[in-house]
Amino acid sequence: MLAFSRRRHEFGVATTLLTGVMLSFVSSSLLMLIMALVRAEQLQGIIFWMMGSVGLSDPGLLRWSAPVFLAGVLWAWWLAFPLNGLALGESAAHHLGLRVDRVQRSVFLAASLLTGLSVAISGIIGFVGLLVPHLLRPLLGSDHRWLIPASFMAGAAFLVGADLLSRTIISPLELPVGVITGLLGGSIFISSLYRRERHP
Repeated sequence: MLAFSRRRHEFGVATTLLTGVMLSFVSSSLLMLIMALVRAEQLQGIIFWMMGSVGLSDPGLLRWSAPVFLAGVLWAWWLAFPLNGLALGESAAHHLGLRVDRVQRSVFLAASLLTGLSVAISGIIGFVGLLVPHLLRPLLGSDHRWLIPASFMAGAAFLVGADLLSRTIISPLELPVGVITGLLGGSIFISSLYRRERHP
């Protein structure tokens, strides 16, 4: 995506979204190809990974990825001030002396690094990164110096709670945590949007 944007000499939101959608389709097709080729006993692990499960995390992967994840968190927090400027609009950010294209690329890379590590470790767990900052913003405001670290901590707490619920709700069976986050996250997010429409 970065290479494509550099060739076009732009980093527009529409270009980023469309490229991401196409890459998602290609990745999904490759994943289905892998599922068709693996042995039956390996298929369950892949299915749990696709639905999100922290119980199948590899300890070795956790050890080497921890410093990289910490660096990504610090990088994201370092971008808080540029993000505050960018939230005012691209024109205002230019007047503040920010290189908008450079900030956008840095945010994209930091988010991609953290998302990629999280998915590699625990699979595809939806709605945590979308729901938690959305709920925190009315409480903490739009200052990313507070919003970013608070989102990391609240997101971790939300995931632990969802994992606990997934292990106990139909005990002794265990649900993938992605099922719980999807149900809770989707319901809360839709309810929040509905309340905002009724009480703007």
